[in-house]
Amino acid sequence: MELNTLEVTEQPEGFRFTSIRELVNQTLNEKLEPSGTTTGIPSGFKKLDEVLGGFQKGRMYTLAVKPGMGKTAFLLSLANNMAVKNDHTVAIFSSERSDVKMTRRLIESETGMSVHKLQSGDLKPSEKDHMLSLLSNIAKARIFIDDTRGLSIGTFAKSLQHLCNLEQPDLVIIDYLELLNNSQQNQEDLPAHYAQIMENIRAIAAKLQVPVLLFSQSAGHINGNLNGESAPMQMLPAFLKEHTDVLMFLHRKYMLPGEKKKSGSNLIDLFVSDMQTPGDEKAVSLQFIESTAKFADPV
Repeated sequence: MELNTLEVTEQPEGFRFTSIRELVNQTLNEKLEPSGTTTGIPSGFKKLDEVLGGFQKGRMYTLAVKPGMGKTAFLLSLANNMAVKNDHTVAIFSSERSDVKMTRRLIESETGMSVHKLQSGDLKPSEKDHMLSLLSNIAKARIFIDDTRGLSIGTFAKSLQHLCNLEQPDLVIIDYLELLNNSQQNQEDLPAHYAQIMENIRAIAAKLQVPVLLFSQSAGHINGNLNGESAPMQMLPAFLKEHTDVLMFLHRKYMLPGEKKKSGSNLIDLFVSDMQTPGDEKAVSLQFIESTAKFADPV
């Protein structure tokens, strides 16, 4: 007899009580996994998956990051982990970079070699075989990129619906909030403008039952005086906290002016907060590999 399929005796008609056996079954079926287990789609970052439980269908995740802190590198590392290494389907809406530029960055990050050198063919036989294998893996990955400039919510919804009709994405990434367009909102009130866009995206995620990761550069005002004991989410704009399911903040302190990088230290902090329990934020450590502009689990 399976743990979550206990036999239930049939009750006579009109019997309105619920037996404890039925309630045990219901409880087990609702959540059998222990805390920290990945129940959604894994990100490929071990500690982040322990905190998030993977990306969950229908939920909206917002990642705030200061300009120049590695937004695109993190995005492509995530896509590489999920689609190239683990055969999941990832959709990327990139209003900032063209699909060609995104592909070049992904190739260079995965191979550790410039596209120019790959095109030149000036490689040793052993290098050529290895690079061909890596490029083949990238080419086979189920990554779909929409690089529409000034992407509107209506166009986003139609494009994503069309993709869902063909192949259900395991993660939808939007790069980034401040470049999206919502013609129905008065853009003179930017917080309200962004809040309306986020609510629309959140509704689309719930309707199509796909996890959506929205990047935002609305963290530009945060200074470098943060550490693992602080509460950086409190410093983010209210509209980011109020219109998402999970809020994250990528913070690379040593990249800030006046900060000195410790020798051999490329660790960054990714703060994570489930907005159903605000204030309960966790810090995830990741390593930034400068030579390939890639994020990875700490060694």
